[in-house]
Amino acid sequence: HYFIQSNLRIMSISSSPEPRYISGMNSGSATPSAEGRERYTRSLPMTCPKQCYVMVGLPARGKSYIAHRLARYHNWIGVKSKVFNVGHYRRELVGVHMTAEWYDPFNPAGSQSRRMVACHVLSNIVDWFNTDSDAAVAILDATNTTRERRQLILDTFAPENIEVLFIESVLNDEDIEEKNIREKKIRCPDYQDCDPETAFADFSERIRNYKKAYETLCLSLDRELSFIRVSNVTQFHINNLTSNVQSKSAYFIMNTRPFTKTTMYFTRHGESLYNELGRIGGDTELSDNGVEYGKQMAQYLESCGLADIPVWTSLMKRTIQTCSYLPNQDVRRYKCLNELDAGRCDGLTYEEIAERYPEEFALRDLDKYNYRYPRGESYHDLCCRLEPIIMELDKQKQVLVICHQAVLRCIIGYYLNVPADEIPYIRIPLHTILKVTPTAYGCEKEDVVFGVSGCVTHRDKPTTETIEQRLMDATFGGGGVKSDGSGVGPVPGESNGSSANGSSTAAHDGSHNGHTYNGFNGTTTPVEPVATTT
Repeated sequence: HYFIQSNLRIMSISSSPEPRYISGMNSGSATPSAEGRERYTRSLPMTCPKQCYVMVGLPARGKSYIAHRLARYHNWIGVKSKVFNVGHYRRELVGVHMTAEWYDPFNPAGSQSRRMVACHVLSNIVDWFNTDSDAAVAILDATNTTRERRQLILDTFAPENIEVLFIESVLNDEDIEEKNIREKKIRCPDYQDCDPETAFADFSERIRNYKKAYETLCLSLDRELSFIRVSNVTQFHINNLTSNVQSKSAYFIMNTRPFTKTTMYFTRHGESLYNELGRIGGDTELSDNGVEYGKQMAQYLESCGLADIPVWTSLMKRTIQTCSYLPNQDVRRYKCLNELDAGRCDGLTYEEIAERYPEEFALRDLDKYNYRYPRGESYHDLCCRLEPIIMELDKQKQVLVICHQAVLRCIIGYYLNVPADEIPYIRIPLHTILKVTPTAYGCEKEDVVFGVSGCVTHRDKPTTETIEQRLMDATFGGGGVKSDGSGVGPVPGESNGSSANGSSTAAHDGSHNGHTYNGFNGTTTPVEPVATTT
């Protein structure tokens, strides 16, 4: 252990595992004293029991879609989750090209093989919980259509104190079933290089074999179980939920809609006056560059046939001014889209923060996702604030959201399934539109970079050695931030300002493509396009 004692708190930097928390510190991170815990962490720590969500239902009922969305949501709110797809394990252990007869419940050899694969996956889930101290929710993505199989799961997890929640998806619409098979299932590795009609016939026969032994969840026989039953996407039966995480999952599932091809557009406000001055927070108007971006963005959207796209903004002047040039003035303004509250540090430059609050300056780099500004917010607070927006976004066909850097980091982090501790380092440049298109089991992102000059506000994640040195300097004196940004270095600035060292190296921002849009009249000076990767 490496101890640093200050007049405010004692911190311990350790690699030893700590209790599993939904809120509070993750294992291996510094732990503040009780005096600073309530502000520094998300909230008072709450233990999370080990849980396994077990999908139930016939093939082509949207189980994998629900499973991946749940995992993405849990990871976003800081509850570590992982999907265990039995189909992947079956291809590794038994083979890829298994005909429909293999799934016949009256085929002894097939039944024995399927049970062997199931036991192997259950063993892997137990190993995951035992080896990863942060593991919280495993999602077993399989059919699990018989009570015998579901009892095997309960018997396996009971000695390990793993709670089980069954999630059944029922679909009675034959047209949707056929669409799911043709769009997704016959494209899976099982039918690689196979004629589409032959693949469709074989998969349909597989479903008929599953139906021979299918036993749905029901209150009369399964009253003691915890389960959520989704019927045709719109009807929900919920029974015996045992934890807060399960309740949040039920709420999320009830707001989940069938997959539809759509595109969402996200952008930061144009460059603000505080951006130019290197100050964070505030509620200032746009700079000249920011005004030019607002005009070019409006022209671009109109050229793409998006003049009437619904627009959402925060209540801050800079987002309202950015959208004022759009032809569609039917704008919704949401307080929950306001920028992360920097509290006492609002309106300060990085140099002023380092001088007035050196320990806060250092602590923020220690755990940026959990750190809460004095009288302000943390990234976790921001994610909690944005949950209603995420639920509404998933229901939109098209929407343009104009907000702020930290807010967009949280939103993009959700859609690209970025780990919570990496969300504060996602690159969200000024004067760029981020096009996010949901896919069946994830999302794709494309950047449209405008040729309007603007300051850089991104800052890379510092090294462990740098963080330790900053903590030492904050506790015992020395270091500090020089006018050129050297020394201790800038506190991560996402509220509004630019980074003191001008760093622009991209952090984890998911798979995307990019191209540059230089405006219509060529009156602005194009900047070098942002380097993008796929």
